[in-house]
Amino acid sequence: MLPIRFVAIPTPIAEEVRTAPRAPVYGFPAHAELATDAAPCRHCLRTFVVGEDRRILFIYDRFAGVESLPQPGPVYIHADACTRYAEDAGFPEELRGSPRTVEAYANGRRLVAQEYVADGEFETVIERLLAHPNVDYLLVNSTTAGCFTFRVERASAQ
Repeated sequence: MLPIRFVAIPTPIAEEVRTAPRAPVYGFPAHAELATDAAPCRHCLRTFVVGEDRRILFIYDRFAGVESLPQPGPVYIHADACTRYAEDAGFPEELRGSPRTVEAYANGRRLVAQEYVADGEFETVIERLLAHPNVDYLLVNSTTAGCFTFRVERASAQ
């Protein structure tokens, strides 16, 4: 497999939302609640424990850090501090069982390809999409809710 990075939202963003509580950049109020489903935290990429974990819903630009043209949408993080997902940890095992859409982008936010993965075999799809010469990065999204989960980049993109 190619050397790749799995990029969760940055810790300073998560800390800002927990402190404010407002969406960075946009200023919209963030909403805290007890988890009602096992969606993933976009910072640690672990799923919420229903009825136990408190989470914060806020607006985040899924292209932050890679494109100047934003596309904000809703995401969750743990209300309490959590450790950011390690970029070299491979595909998050807790997310393997849920359907995800992997979108391949070229610079300029140009969608090159899109694949739906429901069988948990993400590595094959990720490697195939990143092998495309026009693809600069991938966005992994929830197939059921459509919202951003994390970004995948070649390790050399740092």
